[in-house]
Amino acid sequence: MATPGRTQKQIAERYKGNLGYYKKKHPWRVARFVTSFLALAGGIAGIIVYQKLIFQRQVSEEFFSSGKISSQHAKYEQDCAQCHDKNAAMGSDLTLAKFHGVIRDRFHRGIDFSSIDHKCQECHEKNPPFGTAKKYDLHEPNVVDNRSCSICHQEHLGPGPMKPVADLQCASCHNDRGIMEASAKKGATLPADVFHLRAHPPQQIVFEMPRPARGYTQVFRSFADEHPEFQLIQQKARDPDVLRFNHQRHFANDIPPVNGQKLDCNYCHKPEPGGRFYQRVSFAANCQACHALQFDKNNPQLHLPHGDVNLVRTFLRTLPAQYATFARLQDAKTARNGDVRTFVAQQMNQLRAQFGSDDEVERAVFFETDPYKPQRQAPALHRANFAGCAFCHEVKTVKGGPVVTPPVLVDRWMPQAHFNHVKHASVKCDDCHHASQSRETAEVLMPAKANCVTCHSPKGRVVSECITCHTYHAPGQVVTVEMHADASPSFKQMLLGGNER
Repeated sequence: MATPGRTQKQIAERYKGNLGYYKKKHPWRVARFVTSFLALAGGIAGIIVYQKLIFQRQVSEEFFSSGKISSQHAKYEQDCAQCHDKNAAMGSDLTLAKFHGVIRDRFHRGIDFSSIDHKCQECHEKNPPFGTAKKYDLHEPNVVDNRSCSICHQEHLGPGPMKPVADLQCASCHNDRGIMEASAKKGATLPADVFHLRAHPPQQIVFEMPRPARGYTQVFRSFADEHPEFQLIQQKARDPDVLRFNHQRHFANDIPPVNGQKLDCNYCHKPEPGGRFYQRVSFAANCQACHALQFDKNNPQLHLPHGDVNLVRTFLRTLPAQYATFARLQDAKTARNGDVRTFVAQQMNQLRAQFGSDDEVERAVFFETDPYKPQRQAPALHRANFAGCAFCHEVKTVKGGPVVTPPVLVDRWMPQAHFNHVKHASVKCDDCHHASQSRETAEVLMPAKANCVTCHSPKGRVVSECITCHTYHAPGQVVTVEMHADASPSFKQMLLGGNER
């Protein structure tokens, strides 16, 4: 390295006796200070004047735009007042003392988004998807500090869809042990009915697990790492339905094809329009082709009605009329020759010979649990393949007669999460639901976390953001009845209060 031409001591000798050099006014330094001051003061004055003109709608607001806004809010691009409160900066009540107070507050507490949040809430309460004129809560009631809308939903980052909420925003609370502990303590002081305010579509039955004592406050960083096991799996929830159904039996090789199709998941589970979820299974659409409610082996085409105990009992007590109608529909020649009465007498005598009495026919129809036993050797198409409601249903005897417990077919098992079957069409149903090994109705055939992590993880290379499955907001309050896994709910509870969800 080259040796410096002068030492520091030699340089200092130049200013010896002139220590006030920088205190003296110098034309260039004065000019630089004046220019900087005028630029700063002029800029502030220009902003104030321009804002006044904007407030009076004499000029455009585009000068102050910090960037393009998303397509969802594009219609407000030239109307900043839809989101921003101008009164604080441009109102007639703005004073120097108020301005100084605002600046001091911002230095200590950061930017205040309350006015923007109020605008967000005011707009989204009136427009889909958040309902109409209902209380709009940002999060569950035990949240320690509601985040501002603008913290997670950041605008002015360019055109197109708004940037999705990053996991970092969720982890700032859910990966903070102190915040989660405070949230658990707050939740313990609140009644259970204030939680889970997300509205469900009408006419659906939702399985609502009881909320844990500490709420959902487990600390974790990501879904693949410490995210807790799904509550259904963790607490080994049981299906409250009393309908007797064996999935494994319906996959057996001895089950004959229906309309040329071997029974599989897709035979009964049909996607809804759009494919996100599946339609509710029904007897008429999915069961009747095999379980046709035959009761007379000599007339397998004659079927009992389904779904109404009183209607079934009326049918059985008017069997002569039912046989007569059946004869006329099946054989026009019999009807022309006046042989209907003879046909009816023959069938009633055969039925009584088979069951013993009319009362025994009704008893068998409601309470026989093995309809195939009397005629196992007969071909499936010719034997009566039904002789008792109790084969599938819970049937009880009360003073007024038999009562069949209607099934409770749950539409949504995990109401706090979002799922789209269309996006999982390449995955086999049994890989997640394991229905081919299930023999009991009480088994809840929902996937465990491990099933999801197979794909939704860095290793599986499928997105696993928090917003992939969860929403943050909780609009409105709906009436629900929780399904308690450790109790025997009444039938009214199992129906969740009728059609309420």
